[in-house]
Amino acid sequence: YPRLSRMALDYLSVPATSVDVKRVFSKGRMVLSYLRNRLSPTTTRALLCVNEWSSKGLLPDKEM
Repeated sequence: YPRLSRMALDYLSVPATSVDVKRVFSKGRMVLSYLRNRLSPTTTRALLCVNEWSSKGLLPDKEM
């Protein structure tokens, strides 16, 4: 079913709402403030990951 698989990729890859997108941009603004706007994409991605892991309790406080 090649056509069905392509349709599934089109429809299942679209977020149901824009709430997640807004949340990501909001977190990104906290990391990339106007004072810290020279962070590299790699550093920005790392900071967002650490923030997410910390909020889910995946990082012990002593590692922060």
